[in-house]
Amino acid sequence: MRIRPLLALPISLALSGSVYASSYSLSISADTTRFDYAETDSAGQLLDTEKNSFGDIAGFTLSLDPAYSGFYLTTSYSSGETDYVGGTNLDPTYGSFRTTTDNTIVDYSAGFKSIIPLDRYGEVEMPFKIGLGYREWSRDIRSRLDVLGYEEIYDWGYFDIGLGLHFPLSPVSSLGIDASYRKAFNAQMRENLYGSTFDLNNVYGYKITVPLEVALSESVNLFFHYHYEYWNIGASNTVGGYYEPDSETKNQTLSAGLRFWF
Repeated sequence: MRIRPLLALPISLALSGSVYASSYSLSISADTTRFDYAETDSAGQLLDTEKNSFGDIAGFTLSLDPAYSGFYLTTSYSSGETDYVGGTNLDPTYGSFRTTTDNTIVDYSAGFKSIIPLDRYGEVEMPFKIGLGYREWSRDIRSRLDVLGYEEIYDWGYFDIGLGLHFPLSPVSSLGIDASYRKAFNAQMRENLYGSTFDLNNVYGYKITVPLEVALSESVNLFFHYHYEYWNIGASNTVGGYYEPDSETKNQTLSAGLRFWF
């Protein structure tokens, strides 16, 4: 959706605006993510965690979105460091081993999106989307002099369905909330210490986004997004006497970018 420029006459609008002069928009943003990842055993006790501060992991997102209804495409990439706290095979006690992890995260999604007008509530609109996605997280745990590090790669496809609520703040600004549910398929974790691949069970999650958008001109919007992304990762099968335990991600991302209408 599209909001009108700063000097335009007052008009009705929704989250990204309500008057469309274009059929699609291309957006690009700079992102930073704060990790909150934890693995637990069957009793719920911590095995290891990955945490960091905003600014330690940075990246970008590119999105192609319809103004009314049509296909959408989004890709994101980020990388950076987290603080690893865990254990080793010799001492699995949580906190007995600390190091730094190098992370790379990529995510692709595509599908169909439609904007549903809620005329009885003024210029409020409700975006709906349904699509497919793919997520990959490379987790490279650094070695120390006394402990050998290794890399784990988590990846899965996922079904994605979401709804939003978008409303105007002024003729040039807007606010909203979007929520989507994700159910993964073909979820795996590969590691290079023993060369094993684990099948992950019951992987699902959701993502909540709060976008604020301001029109700078007829064809350019400035936006700021807050994202909260949750994934539940169930324990895997056993391979060679080892398994991948239950884990959760509760990551937050801040984004700032520009949207170009064409």
